Amino acid sequence: MNDDDGQWAAVIGDDYDMPADVDASFRTVRKVAVGHFAVFLCVVVGVPVLTLTVDWWSGGRLIGGMSPSFVMAAFGLYVFFFALAAAAATLSNGVEERMLGAQEREPVDESDDS
Repeated sequence: MNDDDGQWAAVIGDDYDMPADVDASFRTVRKVAVGHFAVFLCVVVGVPVLTLTVDWWSGGRLIGGMSPSFVMAAFGLYVFFFALAAAAATLSNGVEERMLGAQEREPVDESDDS
């Protein structure tokens, strides 16, 4: 909130995260993103590699005469993309929720009878 002087003033009850907390959260979420990207890259590169190296991957037949490679490209990758995106979003949101936004609480003194 701005004062009359144009300075920022804290409003009681607002949560402010320390720069170290924000930096730690950013590093953790970045590690999560890099890990999910590595899984994404392995699966996306794995489909053509399997097509070139494994005969049954492109020569076998499944339901309706479709090859496993076609089924993976037509349906499996979309299911995988959705599951990976949901996992990444859930994990990243959980990390941010645990690491940021927690209000500082002072310890309660049990001997204080006021």
